[in-house]
This record gives sequence, C-alpha cells and structure tokens, in this order.
Amino acid sequence: MRSLVDDWRAFWRDFNCQAEWRFPELPPAELQRAFGVPWGFVDRGEFQRAEWMWARKPQLVLGEGFLGYALIVLVALLLLLVPHIGVLLTIVWSFAMLGVIARDIVRPIRWRREYEVSITRIVRSYRHSK
Repeated sequence: MRSLVDDWRAFWRDFNCQAEWRFPELPPAELQRAFGVPWGFVDRGEFQRAEWMWARKPQLVLGEGFLGYALIVLVALLLLLVPHIGVLLTIVWSFAMLGVIARDIVRPIRWRREYEVSITRIVRSYRHSK
C-alpha cells in the first residue's frame, strides 16, 4: 500500500516533469491514418484500449486559456470585500485554487503517459504482424 509520502513524491515528480511526447495528441483512428497503418494489421484489443484511454481524457477544471485564471483572481478580490474575515477567506481560496491548478497540470500529464503506452502497444502489434 502506498503511503502519503509516496503519493506526494509521485505528484511532485509529475508536476515538475518535462513533457516530451512521442506522438501527437490525436484520437487513435486519426493517429492510425496519420501513420498510414492499414486496419487489418492492428491488434483490435490494443486499439480498443487506446480508444477507451482517449475517451477518458481529463477535462481541465479551469479550462484552457485565460478565463479560468481571471475568474480565480476576481473571486479572490471579491472575497477581500467581506468585512472582518475577507483576508482569511481570500487566503483559503488562494490555497485551494493552487491545489486545483496543480491538479490541472498533473492529471493531463499522467493521462498522456498512459495514452502513449497504449499507442506504443498498437505500433508494436503492427510491427509484429508484418
């Protein structure tokens, strides 16, 4: 059983990793067309696994772009207007949002790593069937 320290180390390692991907981020069918692999030469089980992985691609909580981050700042500024406890609420909000931002960074990296393993298996199955 993994401990909290091991989970934290894995999270921190993924948070700080340099993303160097081997394949473009495309659905399996489009990747297959891009590589010019005929349909009959691909292991169907591996292809279905890759499609399943693509279907569970994580959605970012804050979305992509500037709007999600601008909303975080706006809410933090509005919390400062609450009398007596506004500063405390803003601090709590800021730390919570730092956690959300970190999670939005790590989840796609972990997903992409697993997805590339699936694509690598498809490529291997094609090479073995030749």
